[in-house]
Amino acid sequence: MHNHIHQHNSNNRRIFFAIILNFLICIVEIIGGILAGSLSLIADAFHNFSDGMAIFISYLARKIGMRSPDLKMTFGYKRAEILAALFNSSVIIVIAFFLFRESYFRLMNPQQISISLMIGVGFFGLIADLICVFLLHPESQHSLNIRSAYLHLLSDTLSSLTIVIAGILIYFYKIYYIDAILTVIIGSYILCKDIEVLKQSVMILMERVPIEIDINKIKNEIELIPNVNNLHHIHIWQINEDKILFEAILS
Repeated sequence: MHNHIHQHNSNNRRIFFAIILNFLICIVEIIGGILAGSLSLIADAFHNFSDGMAIFISYLARKIGMRSPDLKMTFGYKRAEILAALFNSSVIIVIAFFLFRESYFRLMNPQQISISLMIGVGFFGLIADLICVFLLHPESQHSLNIRSAYLHLLSDTLSSLTIVIAGILIYFYKIYYIDAILTVIIGSYILCKDIEVLKQSVMILMERVPIEIDINKIKNEIELIPNVNNLHHIHIWQINEDKILFEAILS
């Protein structure tokens, strides 16, 4: 029990550090974008800001989810994390389409920018984003809420990588349209990953039977027990990713 609490606190510290680091990236990119005249850096700064807020929401939801059940919330507060996952994954969809829109305008209206500053700031963002991804990756394997925030950070990392690659290609080959093309590819990848999180969040909130569970098989197994003739009024649903509830009437 003590080890579990210690691990939980350690994970919370990782998340909190990722929040601080994400907002630092945002500040650096806004300053760098203004100095370099790079709209892509400024756009990525606002992307980072939204992602920092997403991690913060996940952090708060995680704190709320740790609260014990009470007389008003008899099932507890675990679904706060699922609500956060639903919100964050919905925001990612909006961000993805915003990136698609920005890519179109960049293709139509390429602009001169300070390439060296763009690459430098983009590289700083890439390293910082990689640290954030590293911090959240272990917990993202076990929490839908943290996985949604992790996807935000992953999109940031790929976005920073795009800026660096685009800056290098523009510097050496003057391929100004590559920035927009890479943005569309990355946005599409993140969107596909995010839809799975969104779908799972909705299914939990709709109290759908977990996909790995076969109600008929459970019914047949239980009815093999002596003196059990009929199992009916069966309900199986999830509170969160880990807790599955079962309710039925025996006769």
